[in-house]
Order: sequence, then C-alpha cells, then structure tokens
Amino acid sequence: MAEQEPQVPQGPRWEPPPAPPSPYSGGYPGSADIPPDSPDHQNPQRQGSRTSGAVVGGGGLLAYLVKFGFLGKFLLSGGSFLLSFGAYAIFWGPWAAAGIVLMIFVHEMGHVIEIQRQGLRATAPVFIPFMGAAIFQREHPQNALRQAEIGIAGPIAGTVGATIAFAAYGSTHFAPLLIWAWFGFLINLINLIPAGMLDGGWILAPVSKWIAPLGLAFIVLAFFAGAAGFLPFQLSPIILLPVLLGLPMTLARFRMGDNNPYYASVSPQARLALGMSWLVLVVYLVIATITTEQALSGFLR
Repeated sequence: MAEQEPQVPQGPRWEPPPAPPSPYSGGYPGSADIPPDSPDHQNPQRQGSRTSGAVVGGGGLLAYLVKFGFLGKFLLSGGSFLLSFGAYAIFWGPWAAAGIVLMIFVHEMGHVIEIQRQGLRATAPVFIPFMGAAIFQREHPQNALRQAEIGIAGPIAGTVGATIAFAAYGSTHFAPLLIWAWFGFLINLINLIPAGMLDGGWILAPVSKWIAPLGLAFIVLAFFAGAAGFLPFQLSPIILLPVLLGLPMTLARFRMGDNNPYYASVSPQARLALGMSWLVLVVYLVIATITTEQALSGFLR
C-alpha cells in the first residue's frame, strides 16, 4: 500500500497585537487539515483562496483583491497599513503609530522574504488594527523544518529592525526611535511564545508536541497572575486569542504524532538548531526589552 502523503497544517500567519505605549499597561493552523487527495491540497491557487477567506467573514473581498493582482495587493496591504496607522494614532499619537506599523511591517517582510526564498507564494502583509498583521501563504512547505524557517524569519527581521532603531536612538537621542525600539522588541518577544499561530508555535512544532500545551498554559497563567496582582504588569485579554486559536493546532499536532513524515523528516540536529535559535532570540529580546523599558522610564521622568 502506498505511503500516505503527510497532512500539512494550513492557515494564516497571525501576529500578536501591539502593546499599549506604557511598560506596565495592559500571526495559524487553526483551520481543519486539508486531506492530501483533495483539490485544495494539490492546487496552490485553491489553497490561497481558501486561506484568504479565513479573515473576513466569507473572505469575498479579500480573496478578490488578492486575485486582482498588483493593484489589489497594493490596495489591500497599503490600505490596511494606513487604516492601522490612523487607528493607533488616535490613541497614542502619530509617532508611536508610525513605530508600531513600521516594526510590524519589518517583521512581516522577514516572513515574506523567506517564503519567496523557498520558491513559494504568499500575499502581501494585511494589517489589522489592534490585532497586528497577517500574511497568507498561498503555497505551503512539505515539511515542518521549512515551515519553522519561515516562522523564525519574522522575529529575526523584527529584532534586527528594533535593534537598528535603538542604535539610532543612541546616536541621535530622537525620542520616537526609543519608543519604536521598545515596541519592536516587545512585539517580537510576545510572538516567540510557542503557542497557537504565534511564530514560536511554528518554530518549535518540530521539536516536541508537548511544547504547544506548555505555551498555551504559560499565556493563561501569565494573564491570570497579572490580573491577580502577582506580576508588575497586567496583560490585555486579547492575549488569550492565541490560546483559543491554538487549541485546534495543538490537537492536530498530537493527532499527527511524531512519526508523521511531516515532522519525522526533521533531523535531530535540525531540531536542536531550531530550539537553540529560539532560545537565543528569547534571551536577547528579554534583555533588550528590559533595557529599552528602563531607558524609556528614565526619559519620561
């Protein structure tokens, strides 16, 4: 009997919402697996239409704009960029808004560049006010290592962008650059939590199926610990969204198991490299976030 082709997790990549501009204020395979013998699995164009429709109820307008070509992509990505900028500017001012959308854009372009490097296709970034941004892979890698490489490319690009902003602040002492750096470091750190459709979930999925439940539990505990006053900060309830969206992904990971070719094809050396790369990024971003937060607190005094 012929060996069955592995099922590939499907869904948009979701980015976490930006945190409010105060240190202490409060991008998944969530859809069902597509059978390998279905037209949606074999036809990348059909995959694109299916995943695109996941964001807007029914997805008609979004799918139409994506299929319309360059003009549609420009209107969709550029229009959502301006909409998000305006929404953030109303609450936090134009300079903070510029930093939020710019740092999200740099992060998203890391994903896009890696997707294109692998010879795959994806939509332009779609910005969703107070929900971050999303891109939709119109084709999906056939093993978990390639998907993890796409996942980690965003935080790497975003971390580089935030580091450049922080270095530029050190040279110019232009205050908005410090705010941009803080946003960039924090957004990428949150996005590395290995839960749901956050990039950390994609990066560590090949390492162990037990990491996703731990990531979900960490978010829930951190939220309730902050709400109860056990932490010096309180998380916004919107952080629980990855938990809800991540439950189907976690169940699918256990259902597929470690022996599924999609995961089993990843060598032990590659799993170790992914785990170490994730850990290095997390440590760097924790230190960078604390450093910029302290600098920002001193600046505001």
